[in-house]
Amino acid sequence: MATRGFRYYASNASKFIRAVAAVHLLHTYVLEFAITGGLSMLPTLHTVGDHVFLDKYNHRLGRDIKVGDVIVISKPTEEHTRICKRVAGLPGDIVYCDAMPKAPTRAAGMPDDLVGLSTGVTNGRTGKYIKVPEGYIWILGDNGMASLDSREYGPVPKALVVGKVLWAVYWGPFDWLPSWPRQIGSNIEATDLSIADFLPTTPSRR
Repeated sequence: MATRGFRYYASNASKFIRAVAAVHLLHTYVLEFAITGGLSMLPTLHTVGDHVFLDKYNHRLGRDIKVGDVIVISKPTEEHTRICKRVAGLPGDIVYCDAMPKAPTRAAGMPDDLVGLSTGVTNGRTGKYIKVPEGYIWILGDNGMASLDSREYGPVPKALVVGKVLWAVYWGPFDWLPSWPRQIGSNIEATDLSIADFLPTTPSRR
């Protein structure tokens, strides 16, 4: 009797361990359900309450991502922090790096991580064109006035990409039920411009 009881519990324990392992592998390498927050991706994503589905299997480490995709990426300056941004440039693309807006004081109601970001005063950098190097991407927040992105970090390694955002579900703090999933698509179109299209033109001398 004792042997049968041991086998029963051992069998159930084995099934539980396999189930946990399967969920871990699914979450780590295939699909993740993550919470997002902050001002940088307005109006695409809410400041609070949005939960996103990440496709890790097809897009982890920057595989098969395109301009306009919304991705979750490890923050270049903080190893264990993740951020959600939109891909604005791929290796070989020429992108325009405009000066980040910056102000010396806190705006009313501004979260701690966004202190210093406001309108009006720039950080002293002038806008310039940059060619994204091989193995890197250029990321931007949809709400450019409240986003720390490649204008601050520069091009970021594709290896930092965690996954691509496929859908978002809004479940606010006072909602009984979540909203219906909405697809997160691209709102940026790439063009076939060359470097010559960005060079200043000078009037011909006569």
